[in-house]
Amino acid sequence: MTLSQRLALLCIIFLGFTLRSVGRNWDQNYHLHPDERFLTMVVSAMSWPKTISEYFDTSRSLLNPHNIGFGFYVYGTYPAIFVRYLSQLLHRADYSQLTLVGRAASAVIDTGTIVLVFLISSRLFKNTALSLISALMYALSVLPIQLSHFFAVDPYAVFFLTLSLYLLLINSPLLGIAFGLTLAAKISSALFLPVIALGLLINFFKPGQKINTIILGFIFVLTTAITLRVFYPYLFTGLQFNPKVLQNWKELDSLSGADSYFPPAVQWLHTRPVWYSLSNLLYWGLGLPLGLLSLISLPYVLVNHRRHGYVYLVILWVIGLFFYQSTQFAQPMRYLYPIYPFLAVTAGAVLFKILKISKILLILVLALTLVWPLAFVSIYTRPHSRLAASKWIYQNVPSGSTLSCDHWDDCLPIGYPTEFRLLEYPLYGQDTPEKWQDMSARLAQTDYIIMSSNRLFGSISSAPDRYPAASKFYADLFSGKLGFSPVVQFTSRPNLPIPGLNLCLTPPNISYGAVSYQIQNCPLPGLSFVDDYADETFTVYDHPKVIIFKKSSQHPKL
Repeated sequence: MTLSQRLALLCIIFLGFTLRSVGRNWDQNYHLHPDERFLTMVVSAMSWPKTISEYFDTSRSLLNPHNIGFGFYVYGTYPAIFVRYLSQLLHRADYSQLTLVGRAASAVIDTGTIVLVFLISSRLFKNTALSLISALMYALSVLPIQLSHFFAVDPYAVFFLTLSLYLLLINSPLLGIAFGLTLAAKISSALFLPVIALGLLINFFKPGQKINTIILGFIFVLTTAITLRVFYPYLFTGLQFNPKVLQNWKELDSLSGADSYFPPAVQWLHTRPVWYSLSNLLYWGLGLPLGLLSLISLPYVLVNHRRHGYVYLVILWVIGLFFYQSTQFAQPMRYLYPIYPFLAVTAGAVLFKILKISKILLILVLALTLVWPLAFVSIYTRPHSRLAASKWIYQNVPSGSTLSCDHWDDCLPIGYPTEFRLLEYPLYGQDTPEKWQDMSARLAQTDYIIMSSNRLFGSISSAPDRYPAASKFYADLFSGKLGFSPVVQFTSRPNLPIPGLNLCLTPPNISYGAVSYQIQNCPLPGLSFVDDYADETFTVYDHPKVIIFKKSSQHPKL
């Protein structure tokens, strides 16, 4: 690498880290991400074992969530233990600071994935300029940017999975350690095992590599097992799998099925296989410019770089994981996070081809690609929409008013003295006559209907066959037939503040939460991207849409 190329790589790493770090305390210590909130509670309750044997003792260790009051825990434990150690080292182990340490760690480790994308691309294509472009594409990928703002295990799993591919490419005996750490963060990473097996098989048939590959395979199996035992000790009880962990996984699987009434699963009841995940990947996870480039790059690399045998591993993983996850019932966007580094590798190849055709064309494509990540990180520079709504409620709603609160969502206002009566709306319950008799009584008592996100009206109104009455409730509410009128909305959409422009771009064929389209507003100057109708998991944590309705009739009726 030349000096200028090294400087370019450093600039890309710095850009990626900045995008992943801006506005780290985006919820002002109110812990508005429920999964992150749970993980923080677990880590706060952990205590260090007195001996090594106690660390490995699943029944006694106080690093085991099952022993400290958390009977349902489905994540790997070492990311939590690592953040516990790091927060204590930095003297920031209190409840709020610990979360910020966890978010900082996520940002750092995902920045490391940018470096791995560069190394993998260099190994595959033997071209530094191409590899720099690949690294830049991952640095600008929005879903990794968003997930780096959360204290979660996903960035660890993706980093070590990507590291596993790199170590496979260089035939490193450390492969098993990296893969073991991937599994110890998120056990679903086991889906990567066929890619590793194929990589070893490719190497096996190279001249003079049979014995070396057999030895490498043996070391891989041994070191994976040891790493998993050391970094995920509570997966085991002695030499057997821990039945409590297996039961937790079984429970999670049952909650995420089409027959379940588990509220977070309702949003996927009528999603279209493949298309749902693809559209969220294109529109939101990557943005259209980078998303389309990534799709084009797969056949392009397959045709033009097939002489690099290991390229097939990248293609296999992207296509295999995408079709596996996009045909499952549960399709949160983060389930496709592990293919983002690999898509960046192939997208770099296409962009390098564009560079050889025209530098001006490349600059134009890069400029278009920059729009979406720069717009997205703007959500972390503004007050969280729930906090802005809470301030408005405190300043504008009369003290003593009765406010609704959707169950399975956060009640508002947050962070102000309790001067209001909160009345829960149990709308995820089955549509029975008893439910609606109860709801009618609750509605009559309500002065303001507060929706702190589109979680309930988005998912329920998308499943009218399961929730016929609840779907009608939302349709009547938004059309004004229920006796309530919308008085204010709070959104924090991705935005570029372009002077003299006030434009909101809404994707076509919206379905999730489409009932709110009739009152959609466009409050921010500049160019805004309306992601209200994206997969629920993309918006409800860090930039949910809050809508407040005021009673306009003294006798509201269902």
